[in-house]
Amino acid sequence: MVHSAMPCSRRTFVRRALAAASVGGLGGPALAQPPRGGGLAIGTYGLQSMPLEEAVRLVAETGYNAIEIAAMPGMTGSPSRFSTGDRKRLRSVLADSGLRLCAIMADLQPKRLEADHQKQLAELYHLIQFGHALSPDRAPVVQTVLGGKDWGASREFFRDRIANWVQVAGDLRGFLSIKPHRYHAMSRPSEALWLIEQLGSPERLGMTFDYSHYAFLDPELPIEAAVREALPRTNYVAVKDAVLEDGKVRFALPGEGDAWDHADIVSAFYDGGYRGDFCCEVSSQIWRAPGYDPVAATKLCFESMKAAFDRAGVARR
Repeated sequence: MVHSAMPCSRRTFVRRALAAASVGGLGGPALAQPPRGGGLAIGTYGLQSMPLEEAVRLVAETGYNAIEIAAMPGMTGSPSRFSTGDRKRLRSVLADSGLRLCAIMADLQPKRLEADHQKQLAELYHLIQFGHALSPDRAPVVQTVLGGKDWGASREFFRDRIANWVQVAGDLRGFLSIKPHRYHAMSRPSEALWLIEQLGSPERLGMTFDYSHYAFLDPELPIEAAVREALPRTNYVAVKDAVLEDGKVRFALPGEGDAWDHADIVSAFYDGGYRGDFCCEVSSQIWRAPGYDPVAATKLCFESMKAAFDRAGVARR
């Protein structure tokens, strides 16, 4: 990937700050990264008002490099909606569009009842198989939040359930990515790292980095510290803004907030060796609101993040 000129102060600072987080310095096995990447993506989570094939065409025409398919039950990308023929046709649409399928968005919050857990393992199986059917040469990451409210009461339970997820992913040659969420039990990078390390740092399991869930925390977690901590085990990056209003955090489209610069995140991850995609996420707080325009949102996210890549001096591909 080609860099354009950028201020030496940022480049020098980021390299020094992230030097200790190089993947080669990990005690466990290196995290398996998808073989291509470094581009800009958007998910279909915020495009539920249109058929999936139409959403793919919109994303491609707007100029993105990759796409994430929201595959939760009831969504336009739910695997249960697609027969073998449907999958072949959608794979053709993706190939013709030039977009990578970078991720499958899931909602696999661990289940306590064993019967429910077994159903969830079957759901994960179908999600990974769906990804392979649409992108046979490059397995997309299956990314999910974990839910729950109390980290201390949930972490061992999460660990034990995710251990079974990793077995499924290994058997199917899939990739998993767990995402800290500011309103869930696992809310910080350090907590995702604890789970991954407890499981022996398997190559098929990484974490999703989304700074909108770390901004405005107490104690504060600056971008530099968050990236330095998360980088060695990050296999996916989501981007959106967050705005603090009357003491409450509201999610926003990339570029609508001014609390941080997404160029700092792009540059820090790129300089640290990350070569995956950066995926714009349109929160349900936005797309479920009256008057939401999915086409306008798709274009706004693209223009905002394209400018962030330019400021970071990182070319997209």
